[in-house]
Amino acid sequence: MDATLESTIRERIETEKARTAPPAEAVVVPLIPTERYTDPAFYELEKERLFARTWLFVGHESEWAEPGAYRQMTRSGAAIVVVRGEDDVLRAFYNSCRHRGAPVTRDECGTARRLTCQYHSWSYGLDGSLRAVPDSRSFTELDKDALALVPVRCEVWDGWVFINEDLDAQPLVEFLGPLADQMSEINGRAMRAVGTQVHHLECNWKLMVDAFLEVYHVRTVHPDNAALLYNDQSVTVSMLPNGHSRLSVEKHDMFRDMPLVSEENDNPAVPLLWRQTSTSYGIFPNLVVPMDTGAFTFLCMWPTSDTTTDLELRWYAPAWAGDEVPREHLERLALFDTVMAQDTANMAPIQASISSPGARPFQIGWHERLIHHFQRAVDLAIGSERLPSGTAVSDALDRFVEPA
Repeated sequence: MDATLESTIRERIETEKARTAPPAEAVVVPLIPTERYTDPAFYELEKERLFARTWLFVGHESEWAEPGAYRQMTRSGAAIVVVRGEDDVLRAFYNSCRHRGAPVTRDECGTARRLTCQYHSWSYGLDGSLRAVPDSRSFTELDKDALALVPVRCEVWDGWVFINEDLDAQPLVEFLGPLADQMSEINGRAMRAVGTQVHHLECNWKLMVDAFLEVYHVRTVHPDNAALLYNDQSVTVSMLPNGHSRLSVEKHDMFRDMPLVSEENDNPAVPLLWRQTSTSYGIFPNLVVPMDTGAFTFLCMWPTSDTTTDLELRWYAPAWAGDEVPREHLERLALFDTVMAQDTANMAPIQASISSPGARPFQIGWHERLIHHFQRAVDLAIGSERLPSGTAVSDALDRFVEPA
């Protein structure tokens, strides 16, 4: 990995462990209004201005293993299908026939030579072009070229697949900025899907994102697992452009150089620093990736209403031989599920308390500033002039965002 970056992170870790007061550069983190988590109007703006206009993670390219492989994506609110073309290119389209709007596939995933509407059998090529119209003699001046499936942006970075409904959005790699180079050290293209877990939560989606942007809660919420492994006094964070972030927390001395993955299932691409710490990346708006040397998860927070969320854990690991998932990976999923049970148990009570008349704006600490950075990026995506009165966060921390 980049020697300067490694040196910087290690120096920050040592500084964090040694300090007994806020660091010299620290400032008071501005308050975060609780209405951001409870106002239905704020949620409607998020759907319109954020989720419909931002790059969203949908999977790994190996999950579209051959031409004709397709998967539906409806988490953002729109019906979208991602399909691998005959030219091996991944493309995305709205799952809506140009005739009368019926879906061109109803299955969540599968393989097809064409995408065919089950209402009137209009069929489309894997590139979205209209190929066949039954009884075309009844359509006057039918322009097939003008009736292709409506495209959605689809780009692949290091094996990871993202979509964006905004056709004018900046390219994915530009959006990711320095994060793209830093995360490439896990060799994403050599990954393979392990499995998926979904938790249905009674809370606003941003509450769950917030929880993964700090380790202040580890000793209280995870005393019998994560707190035993990680030294929360060592946490060092970076606010990256476009709402992204990086968080590293060192393992306790007794575990720092202990292999936690078998040699057979280890990822040799992972550098030493990532092995001696838990380093996670926050990818705006709703994705957190705690990297590891074996199986690790892409944590996706998908809003299902203003006060409910689906926490989707998409697990990946270095590719293995055969069809059977290694037991070690499945055990990792089961172990992580116990950690998630502790996290998710907090969410409904917090949502209830911040929805009460006694709720007041959050006063978070300097070590939790990634939360403010994320919330500020939400505001920038929506546009400050559109925000409901009293819900905006301050721009006071913008000067701490690291340059691209």
